[in-house]
Amino acid sequence: MNNEILIKSLGMSEKEARVYLAILGLGSSTIQPIANRSGVKRTSIYYFIDHLVELGLVDKSKVGGRLRYTALTPSRLVELQQQRLRQIEQTLPEFLSLFNVSAKKPKISYFEGPEQMKNIVLEETRCKKEAWYIWRGRDVIDMIGGPKFMADVDRKRKAKGVQVRTIRFREADVTFKGSANGPEELRELRWAPAGTDFPMIMGIYDTGKVGFLTSRKSGFGILIESPEFSQAMRVLYESFWQQSMPAKEGEG
Repeated sequence: MNNEILIKSLGMSEKEARVYLAILGLGSSTIQPIANRSGVKRTSIYYFIDHLVELGLVDKSKVGGRLRYTALTPSRLVELQQQRLRQIEQTLPEFLSLFNVSAKKPKISYFEGPEQMKNIVLEETRCKKEAWYIWRGRDVIDMIGGPKFMADVDRKRKAKGVQVRTIRFREADVTFKGSANGPEELRELRWAPAGTDFPMIMGIYDTGKVGFLTSRKSGFGILIESPEFSQAMRVLYESFWQQSMPAKEGEG
């Protein structure tokens, strides 16, 4: 992945990414060299630079009566992603409250033990178009049947033409037949930001259900059928998706 695509995957616009990379390469500069290097017109570049200053990625100072812009440490990018994740966690109760406004109670199914927990993953095979996952692979895959079981689920999904979007964690990833990123597998994969954690697997299905699977230590899962809850989880998922890094085709 080239640097511009990586920076854009962290939530910047194309022009912001180009301006940031130009300043990063120059180190410290006045406006004209930044415009020349980024290819962004000088008449509009101030808007993008000011936003980078607000984010704490660039420092602005006046030297000899002229404004100079200096790139700050790129580790600030990691800090920004961690800050956004903390904001999601703080907002979670508000999103969860959405499904409480309905007079109709959600249907909640409880599954205990590996054999029963398979039913949650099998919900993927009942989808019509798509399923979304936050997937911690190693412990749960071994518990519910290993790569062979997952490959069978994946085969049934692809036979129906169901697309999958998956956020996985490099340090806990387990591959299986059909788990790779790319159109051939009907799978779009992104890697969660380094250092982030999600203690269980979450699946969002177009059947209107959301599933959660815990680790082997806890050994249970739940499947919640509720339009409001599903909508809230999709909002949270989309935010995490935007912060995650697109995988290369064939990766995973």
